[in-house]
Parts: sequence; structure tokens; C-alpha cells
Amino acid sequence: MSGSPIGSTPRVWARRWVFLALLVVAALVAFLPSVSSDRSLLVVSIGDSVTYDADPGLRAALEATGSVVVDTRSIGGVGLLRPGIDNYLADALSDDPAVVVVMLGGWDLGEIVADPAAYAVRLDEVANRLTADGAHVVWLAMPPTPPGEGIEEARQTANGLFGELADRRSDVDYVATGPLLGDEAGAFTRFRTGVMGLDVQVRKVRDGRDDGHLCPGGAALLGRAVLDLVVDRFDVSEPSGEWWAGEWTTDARYDDPPGACAAMVTSSG
Repeated sequence: MSGSPIGSTPRVWARRWVFLALLVVAALVAFLPSVSSDRSLLVVSIGDSVTYDADPGLRAALEATGSVVVDTRSIGGVGLLRPGIDNYLADALSDDPAVVVVMLGGWDLGEIVADPAAYAVRLDEVANRLTADGAHVVWLAMPPTPPGEGIEEARQTANGLFGELADRRSDVDYVATGPLLGDEAGAFTRFRTGVMGLDVQVRKVRDGRDDGHLCPGGAALLGRAVLDLVVDRFDVSEPSGEWWAGEWTTDARYDDPPGACAAMVTSSG
């Protein structure tokens, strides 16, 4: 009787259940990554060389939440009136980000000062493009610049236009960077209090002089500011771990030029 159909039924059904279980497992393996991907918030950053220095801190802060993916697209020479900007924006938006972080303006200062009204029109054109598919824009102001550069008045004009853009649009948030990277008055400083409440170098030194580009301490402060907005608006979790002190702080960009971010902290102002 052991070779009869009746006697073999338990083994047949057992094999069938095993086969069905394997199919379910395989389906879950194929399905779960897509679920994870759907739950990830894509953030894209665009901007010039100062933003390029900010990008590692921005990524570290946001990706430490476990639910955000950051695509950094910042490069030197980016401006809204510069050649090739339309292709640059199209490429940055190609993966349909939920959030676009913008920090630029330095390469447009001449045109901004010459005709602020025309630049305001250009800002609306760009904002329309960035938000056309539902993305939210976080517009970071141009950070305070070293006095020796002589562009503070122009920077203030540019930041005024960026702030006005956010005032007239619900899909744009404006973040003033003077309080984040500057001294108590919002002016340029090489050192200030960092994310963890300790004095850190936030801006580079070039040929012994203050430079407008960022050190890890400054990048972390900008990352924290964007993180706060994203956590509040998109209900993502707070980050885990000491993201501000990760391997990203040793990126080669923070040693360009050599020793740029190696100044000794002597004060917070």
C-alpha cells in the first residue's frame, strides 16, 4: 500500500506546499525592494561650487533618516543665466525628485544688480520648471561672503529676490544662511558654533585669506537646516547616529586647496 496514490498523498501535498511557499518568498523578494524604493524620498541638490562643498553634509544629514535618498548635482559655475543651464536643470529633474535644494547666485550677480526685475522673472520661470511635476523647492540663500570680495551688497540684493520668490509661492521655502553660517550679526566668519554646540571652522582659507567655500562644519549646518524642513514637511524620521562626524568629512573637496579646512579654532567670531 505504501506505493499507492493514497499512501503518497501526504508527501505530494507537502511538496506542493513547499513549492507554493517558495513562490511566495520569491514574490516578496522581488516586491520588497520596490516598496522600499517607493517609500524613499528623493532629494536633488543643484548649485555652484559653494553648494558642491555643502553636498556631503546635506547627504549625510538626510540619508541618516533611512528614508531619504540624495542625488547631488552641484558643480562649479552654475547660474540661472549661464550657458547650458536649461540642460543642467532638465538632467537634475530627470528622476522626478520630491525635493529640490537650490543654492546659487554668485555667477549671476552682475545681471542681478543691473536688472533685479528681470532676474525676478527668471526666478519664477525656473521655479515653475522645478515644481512642474510636484517637487518642493528649498532655496538656500547665498552665504555671507568675505569682506575682501566686495560683493556683500550684491549678495543682499540676490537674497532679497530669493526670499521674495518664496513669499509669493507655497511650493518654495527660503532659508537664510547668515544666521546659519555667519556671526551674531549674520556677517562672514571663519569659525562659529557647529551642529553639536562646539566651535568649528565653517569656511575655508585660501592663500592665508578667508574664502567663501565651505568646510565640513559649515556643510553640516546647512544639512541640519534642510533636514529640519524635510522632517517637518514630509514627516520623515529624525536621523540616527552621529552623521555630522562621518567619513564624508574627510572628502578631498575639504582639502582643496591643501589645508583649507585645517585652521585652528581660536574664537567663535
